[in-house]
Amino acid sequence: MEKLVSAELLSIASDIEVSLKDAFNLRSIDLQQSIRLTQDILSRCEANNFEDLKIAAKTQLGLFYLIQGEFDIAMNYSNESLQYFHKRNNIKGIADAKYNIGSIYYRTNKYHQALLLLLDCLLLYRVTNDFYNEARTLKSMGTIYEYFNDQEKAIESYEKSIAACREIGEEALESNALNPLSAIYFKQGKEELAVETIERSVALKMKTKDVRGLAFALYGRAKILIKKGFYKKAIIDLEETVRIHLNVGDKLGLGMAYNKMGLAFMETDDKENARHYFLLAVEISSAFKVQIVLFKVYYNLYQLARKESNAIQALDYLEKCLSIKEEVINKENYNLIKSYEAVTKIENLEFEARKQQEKNEIIEGKNAELDSFFYRISHDLKGPISSLLGLNSIVKMDVVDETSLRLFSMYHSQIMRVNDIVMGLINLTEIKNTEKLKKIIDFEKLVDECFESCRYLPQFDSVIIEKKIQNFQFKSEWAIINTILQNLIENAVKYSRSQEVSFVRVNIYLEDQMVKIAVEDNGQGIAEADQQNIFNMFFRGTHRTQGSGLGLYILKRAVERLNGTIHVTSNVDIGSTFLVELPA
Repeated sequence: MEKLVSAELLSIASDIEVSLKDAFNLRSIDLQQSIRLTQDILSRCEANNFEDLKIAAKTQLGLFYLIQGEFDIAMNYSNESLQYFHKRNNIKGIADAKYNIGSIYYRTNKYHQALLLLLDCLLLYRVTNDFYNEARTLKSMGTIYEYFNDQEKAIESYEKSIAACREIGEEALESNALNPLSAIYFKQGKEELAVETIERSVALKMKTKDVRGLAFALYGRAKILIKKGFYKKAIIDLEETVRIHLNVGDKLGLGMAYNKMGLAFMETDDKENARHYFLLAVEISSAFKVQIVLFKVYYNLYQLARKESNAIQALDYLEKCLSIKEEVINKENYNLIKSYEAVTKIENLEFEARKQQEKNEIIEGKNAELDSFFYRISHDLKGPISSLLGLNSIVKMDVVDETSLRLFSMYHSQIMRVNDIVMGLINLTEIKNTEKLKKIIDFEKLVDECFESCRYLPQFDSVIIEKKIQNFQFKSEWAIINTILQNLIENAVKYSRSQEVSFVRVNIYLEDQMVKIAVEDNGQGIAEADQQNIFNMFFRGTHRTQGSGLGLYILKRAVERLNGTIHVTSNVDIGSTFLVELPA
């Protein structure tokens, strides 16, 4: 019955994930329906206690409400999501929530805060190879650079956004970056390139049926048409832009479109319509605190009042325009410097990261060649070594001369040492190449098996074994965990001392979401001068026992394979404690 319930819940969760994606994809056609669908999904998540999906729905609602211009609601949803994702260390979730908040900031005049958040998002999306959201973020950063009047950085961001889109064939998103890029090209006097770019944008929006995106593409084309003096064509594009924005509820886009409509009518000397649309732009931009649009509208109203020879009204609009512009500039100048300091720092880090990545790729290639060499040579040596070990058994049966037996014993010990080295090299390459097959680890059983495998060691019978293993569930690669425990336990037994009480204590427990494996002994210990070298290949800190010098090197590689850490505390003739910590 429990399995049936579990299967049913999994089915519901799967259905909700699909519904979330459908609601997200619908936003470009019918934003209101997307909101209604996501709110319904949120209710279903709450009813079934699907916490992760509930927060995913809230993040999505944050995005939808910021598009609609309901910034307070969007901020509440996004902040709640950000806190949740931070607790869960969910990188994708953190980036999505920060993207929402950054987008709210740059729509409400907080450009420096927006830029810093979007820089965070960009790095997080790159870590997860999320080209779609990388492209979205770069496009938004380009917009902020334009607000800073930095065309060079804006073009760079837009072009990087387009490159990310083409990496995944995302044509609708590519169009979003083409829109503003065309306007910059026009400002630079590259009219032919500007027209070609915006026409491609419009064509892509029509091809992908991105209705909301089409509004911005038509707006971009209208801007160029106005500058070229084709006012009637511009008005046709803008009327369609306004219609779409009214349908989808995009307040920022609507304010921008009203302003351009007013400008187009003012250029055709239709003062009444010009004033009507300018005032609509003021109303919506004031309501939603979109000051970047507001001071442009006031400047256009100032120009209109001058055309009408209304000096008092012209002065009033000019004062409002300058007041808003001054407020924006004064507030942002210091923060702009700080933002660019952050940008420079990020770019330097990216440059260093690229250099390091190139170095790592070279090193990884060399390591792979070395591993392959070790693996081939080691396997080639296994056959002859096995024959030599077998020969020792024949010698024991047929030879009775004590001197000969002593010499053969010396020979056998050296062959065993060679065999240890070869097996160590094989284990080392297998750690590198083993497939990541995870299973539940039975630590109690595994520890017993590791101790049992140490019975051949001469010190084994004199060592007291103590175990303290907490009962918890841990899923990992069995072969790697076995390698870790085998090396820890074998070393502890091998390097024990002849004394009244020799012990090896194994303590395995879960603490702070980390699996901790502690192996303590009161054996020979490790000199302080040697402790920094014990994990190096072929290093041996003592000659009192035989060994290949590979055990602790293999141990460290195994721990690193599981993204863990290893620490050692040791004193000569007192003993050692090795502590391995692995993410649970």
